[in-house]
Amino acid sequence: ASWKSPTEKAGIGWSLFSKEGISWLQGSSAIAPTNSPFIAEAMAMLLAVQQLHTLAYKDVVILGDCLELIKSLQVISGEQLHKQLQINEAYSILQDIACVADKDKFIFHYVPRNQVHVVDQLAKRARITNQNYVISWMNC
Repeated sequence: ASWKSPTEKAGIGWSLFSKEGISWLQGSSAIAPTNSPFIAEAMAMLLAVQQLHTLAYKDVVILGDCLELIKSLQVISGEQLHKQLQINEAYSILQDIACVADKDKFIFHYVPRNQVHVVDQLAKRARITNQNYVISWMNC
């Protein structure tokens, strides 16, 4: 996600790659202002898993550069809820992500930002241009 302040729109982006590293699909959008970068990241993840679910993808490994989000999703998916996570302002978003992830067997892994630079650029462009939600098929 690309976030500047709680009063400005954020940008989100996601991309789907094959096991061989070939880009298949990507999505990006400007979204309503969020209270924190964490919530913007959670919204980006929610839109990505919802889109993958709609397209009937299963057994997807989802990479993200927000360590706090990935750890939170791993905790929820592992059903190891703890009190600190339950009071997090993004808890309901995390529950929605985990619900879809459980149904479709998605798993989450943290990676450094340089490994998701394509998505970072999509999110920044969406925020700067106030872009509506766009999904693009790649290499077809």
